[in-house]
Amino acid sequence: MILKDKESSTIALGFIILILFLVINIISKFTFLDLAYLLFMIGCFIRYIYIKLH
Repeated sequence: MILKDKESSTIALGFIILILFLVINIISKFTFLDLAYLLFMIGCFIRYIYIKLH
């Protein structure tokens, strides 16, 4: 699993916190730059999970 070691779980937690921060920021005040950052971070997180699993 992806959360076996401390390093992987720390990185995953960082991604999740950043994604949540961007979602809250988009909900409170929509900007296209924040939307672009959010989509980029979601893509990076998915890629990170894919690399860790394969």
